[in-house]
Amino acid sequence: MENNQEIENTEAQSDRGKYIIFLPLMIICLLIVSFAFQAKDQNIDLKNPKVDGFTEYFTKTNHIENSANKVNILSESDVSVGLKDTVYTDKECWLELRIDQQMLYQHWRSGKVEKYAISSGNKYQDRAIESRPGLFAIFHKEERHESSQYNNAEMFWFMPFNQGIGFHSLNGTGYYSLLGVRPSSHGCIRMRHEDVKKVFRDCPIGTLVLAHRGYTARIVGFAPQDYASKDSLSKDEEKYLLASNLYNVLEGNYFVSERKFFVINPKTIPVSGVYMGYDAKLPEKQKTKRSIYFFMNAVDVAGSYKTGDILDSLKSSEFLADLNFDAEELKGNTDQRDLSSSEIVKKYFSNPIGVLPYFPPLNK
Repeated sequence: MENNQEIENTEAQSDRGKYIIFLPLMIICLLIVSFAFQAKDQNIDLKNPKVDGFTEYFTKTNHIENSANKVNILSESDVSVGLKDTVYTDKECWLELRIDQQMLYQHWRSGKVEKYAISSGNKYQDRAIESRPGLFAIFHKEERHESSQYNNAEMFWFMPFNQGIGFHSLNGTGYYSLLGVRPSSHGCIRMRHEDVKKVFRDCPIGTLVLAHRGYTARIVGFAPQDYASKDSLSKDEEKYLLASNLYNVLEGNYFVSERKFFVINPKTIPVSGVYMGYDAKLPEKQKTKRSIYFFMNAVDVAGSYKTGDILDSLKSSEFLADLNFDAEELKGNTDQRDLSSSEIVKKYFSNPIGVLPYFPPLNK
């Protein structure tokens, strides 16, 4: 009898333990469901990221896709990955010129990457310049071009992207031994005949070229397939958007600023290129908007307050003081002076490298 009584007592305690765990979980679930329906009924903006299928680039987590149908909950580590400013193209490929590796990478929309050995400009040669970083676009294509600076030298499958600098091959194959090894040209990007011919056929005018030496604060991404912009942006508007997007990333304001997603018109990119942050440091983490979650009994608000009144009270300094929140901290860092639109364009759009020198033909 005593054993049976002990067993019954044990089972009763076990049942009570289950209820103790189960009931709080039920209450939490009901609160979450109630809040979701209330937000829907009251048209409260939950600030879901709406980026029309564009994909942003994060250096450590590769790519994170946001859409209007997803709610992304970001942890401290998620916003500390040093994301880069993504510039979007509607072409099927773009080119990444790695000056430090003496390699050219062709990135395809499908995710395929092809690479080609190149030889860039060697500044230590007579009448030569080194290849420089920047975001460029191919603005001309010519199957056979004669150099106006270097004794009418023949350049095949010529594709200039940085003033007079472009991809091409030369007569013969004697220069092949230096491709992928070290800079050896007067400024252009030398390639094998078959490689540059393929790139020539793959890349239409307007294909983006991102040149760097192993570090860039910008990256190129693909806009959604068949994306049709609803906005008609002028060249000046695109310049400002390119500049301000990079500015906000470098200042750590990516998540707290309004970001415009658009496809860059290659004609907006000058032949001298666009600044890509080769000398700027990406912040270790981006600032995030702060959210305050609170629970109130129905009896506390019935007949006294409406939802709008409660939300308005959250904005008041008195309410924040009662909760021991620093209102300035919630707003973010305000110590930094805001730049004017012209200053932002000058600093974050224009390529500081500037115009390349021109060497006239040698007199024979």
